[in-house]
Amino acid sequence: MLSFGLNPWLLVLSAFIAAGLAFWLYRTTTPEIARSRRILLGLLRFAALFLILFLLLEPVLRTIDREERRPVVAVLLDDSESLRITAAVDSSSSSLHAVIEDVLGRLPETLSESDIRFFRFGANLEAESDVRTLPDSLRFSADRTNISQALEDVRERLREENYRAAVLVSDGQYNTGRNPIYTAERYPVPIFTAVLGDTTRHVDVQIRRVTTNEIAYVGTVLPVQVGVRSEGLDGQDVTVSLLRNDIVESSERITLPEGESEVTVDLAVEPETEGLQRYTVAVTELPGEVTHRNNQETVTVRVLESRRRALLVAGRPGPDVASTRQLLLDDPTFEVSSFVQKDATSFYEGSFPGGVDDVDLLILLGYPGREADAGVVTQVADMIEEGIPVFYLLTTGSDIALLNDYLADVLPARADQVRGGFMEAAFVPTSAGLAHPILNIEDASPENWRRFPPLAFSQTRWVASPDADILATTSVRGIDLDDPMLVVRRRSQHRSAALLGAGTWRWRNVPEDLSQLDHLWPSLFSNTAQWLTARADDRPVRVVPSRDVFAGDEPVQISGQVYDESLNPVDDASVEVNVTAPDGTVNPYVLNPIGNGRYTLDAGTFPEGTYRFEAEAIREGDTLGADAGGFAVGSLTLEFKETRANAPIMQQIARRSGGDVLDLSNPDAMSSVLSSTANLASLIVEREAEMDLRRHHIFLALIVLLLTAEWFIRKRSGMV
Repeated sequence: MLSFGLNPWLLVLSAFIAAGLAFWLYRTTTPEIARSRRILLGLLRFAALFLILFLLLEPVLRTIDREERRPVVAVLLDDSESLRITAAVDSSSSSLHAVIEDVLGRLPETLSESDIRFFRFGANLEAESDVRTLPDSLRFSADRTNISQALEDVRERLREENYRAAVLVSDGQYNTGRNPIYTAERYPVPIFTAVLGDTTRHVDVQIRRVTTNEIAYVGTVLPVQVGVRSEGLDGQDVTVSLLRNDIVESSERITLPEGESEVTVDLAVEPETEGLQRYTVAVTELPGEVTHRNNQETVTVRVLESRRRALLVAGRPGPDVASTRQLLLDDPTFEVSSFVQKDATSFYEGSFPGGVDDVDLLILLGYPGREADAGVVTQVADMIEEGIPVFYLLTTGSDIALLNDYLADVLPARADQVRGGFMEAAFVPTSAGLAHPILNIEDASPENWRRFPPLAFSQTRWVASPDADILATTSVRGIDLDDPMLVVRRRSQHRSAALLGAGTWRWRNVPEDLSQLDHLWPSLFSNTAQWLTARADDRPVRVVPSRDVFAGDEPVQISGQVYDESLNPVDDASVEVNVTAPDGTVNPYVLNPIGNGRYTLDAGTFPEGTYRFEAEAIREGDTLGADAGGFAVGSLTLEFKETRANAPIMQQIARRSGGDVLDLSNPDAMSSVLSSTANLASLIVEREAEMDLRRHHIFLALIVLLLTAEWFIRKRSGMV
């Protein structure tokens, strides 16, 4: 269809104008030429003028292209290890392959081979497969099953096609990702499910769960709680063992109860060396079990040499003391000693210790108080000056004048004008504070902090040190002020922090409507303690894995940073990493530079075990530095936790998406169910395209051609 930017009636006028100009120009010629030649020249001039006037009217050619899109049905086949149990197959079994081939052969005859898209999935969706080789390509080896992600990925891949239905062939046992029922509720096409595997119970005993601490300490007992589930093995005796390097560290013999139930077994081990330690929990393998793959579970624990020691010094008893002490006790990485001032010369716990060389963190809670002994305060100041990190928390009993006299130089803030009295103030994180690791807490927005009970803020004027960072300020009666509330400072190797609001015990007892935010204060306190006790890292080469423990099918990723002697980033170094496997095999790698002194490596997947690595950075033949570390790779037994097909969830997926359950025992019914329930109709897609004829080169070429032909004939006729 042709349309114009101007009034189309102007096209008629343009034709008359072009015809009139051509007639006027060639009604007579000099010299006189034949009438037929004059008519030809007139037509050439008319055509050229008409085309020019036509294009001036802004012509646009609109076309409609109609395309028929055939209906597409996606068939998703579960290729996970769980089918080895639920359907009792292995990678060489032909029974399940025959069932799958039968399913594929019973799809509606109205669908051509190109209308059906086949996919295998486990933890991820595999590439689209050829139907002729699909059954033989199934290996049932994926160690995780993510049905929800497979459905989402198929929808994305077929987004531009006439996607009409999905056929999900699985045992329904998902163990990764979100519940597929929620995905099915909002899925754009009906999902038809075919349940593979047996829904009856199997004889089995398995390690259902292992619960222990992520961090342990040398010489300290590490508790390990094990959940053992059994089915069909009533009254049999088994041994649950905790092993390290195939050596039994702890074991307990239990009798399996009747029916399907879980028994809790408490084991313990005392780590002897620091570093990543890998423990295996195993239960006796019994004859007749459907699988022995779930009879053991591996856990990895980071063992530290010792716990950090925190010394809490309080100016007087009160709810803040109990609350703060409990926060320290809740942190398994700290060992706590406390001294609460009793009178001017003594503490409730006895005399203040003379030597505190083993203290890793000093917490001053309202200390010095109004009755503090100058000698003890001097002792505390000396501790801080020797490099012990300090966290100062103000209370209503703090002696701010005494604090200024003895501790002003070692804290990140000092009192500029000491005034009595307190006022209620809200805690308001600054933009710098929200970017600091101390306030890297879920839901730690300024709005949520404002909802917390206000703290008692001293009317003393506080001034932060020039090299300090103000992480939070105050808000009084809804008016934001610049007065510092939370201040931190890092000076050389020494770190300090000060919270200048009293009454933090209220943050441990928030009202019910704030219960979802009750983690904010414990997290802030813990993050501050961690930041204060973290060692400054001035190593020129730093190479670390992205995590301490990788899953069996998870690629091992290692990142590095390289700096010169002035701690400027180095981009052109060669960072070589040698990874030593449990059997002593050394695998060399080279990290890839990504700019600003950073390097990265994706080493792929590794077999189960504990690995060590040594890294070295070299530039122009010179060694810039070295680093070392370790990581562990654990086996995955997720696919063997459930030993029977989950038919109910497959039914829910089908019904909530508008599909139906396909009966594998009656394959003839499959075609009719799909044809009647799914709308397997072709889709006519109309695409409208517009072409601005003024931009089309053919018209310019035609105008030039017409004018050239006219000029050529005029010259041949002797006309000027």
